[in-house]
Amino acid sequence: MRVKVSSETLDGAINNAMIELSLTSDRLKYEIIQEGTKGFLGIGAKPFIIEAYDREDKEEQYKEKTADREENKLVKNQGIYEFKSDSKREETIKNLDEVYKKIDDMLMPILEEFDKNIKIEYDVDKYTNSIKVNIIGDKMGLIIGKHGQTLDAIQHLLNIVVNRGQERKVHIRIDSENYRKKRNETIESLAKNIANTVRKTKKDKELSPMSAYERRIIHSVLQKEKNIETISVGSDRDRHVIVKYKRY
Repeated sequence: MRVKVSSETLDGAINNAMIELSLTSDRLKYEIIQEGTKGFLGIGAKPFIIEAYDREDKEEQYKEKTADREENKLVKNQGIYEFKSDSKREETIKNLDEVYKKIDDMLMPILEEFDKNIKIEYDVDKYTNSIKVNIIGDKMGLIIGKHGQTLDAIQHLLNIVVNRGQERKVHIRIDSENYRKKRNETIESLAKNIANTVRKTKKDKELSPMSAYERRIIHSVLQKEKNIETISVGSDRDRHVIVKYKRY
């Protein structure tokens, strides 16, 4: 059972949730739905809103384990993380020329707004049913965007367009100037540093909200670290990883 409660402060919302669910603090888990703000002279103030539940609720535990299993479905290949294939059979993407045309038809009008001298290279991985799309040009910083947000948005739309009518899902990964590999290395380093801190202090550490792809990297990098476990909590844009100290 989940309840949604609010208060002017986060502590107040947590207390309200404990009362509503008749739980002690060690049993309570929550997700922040809305960050509270004081506003200016009380104008525009917003309360903290959280969704809370019992950490020992079997249904919630199942949901978390299912979500974490999905986020762990990654394998590192030449510096890039890819989804693990659920099938061991060698398969090729059907209608590859048609897939290329869909990619070109969508990407080129967008990319030419940034740079008229854009080129696109393709690398097909038949084992993971994925296509790496590498964009080459002079103004790639604009296409990549802050923390790769523009690249991610284009990639998300491209996956939707390409997979319409496909019998088996094709995973499209877009990169430019080797940005993905550099970003992955940054996240890997962050994950290992945080794991070391958690081991030393024996205190859990909450990371900032990340994309599903970046959360998967954190899970993948730390899944074999001694005394460390990771879970994802929160929803939508607030979903983030908690690196936890695990006592054996």
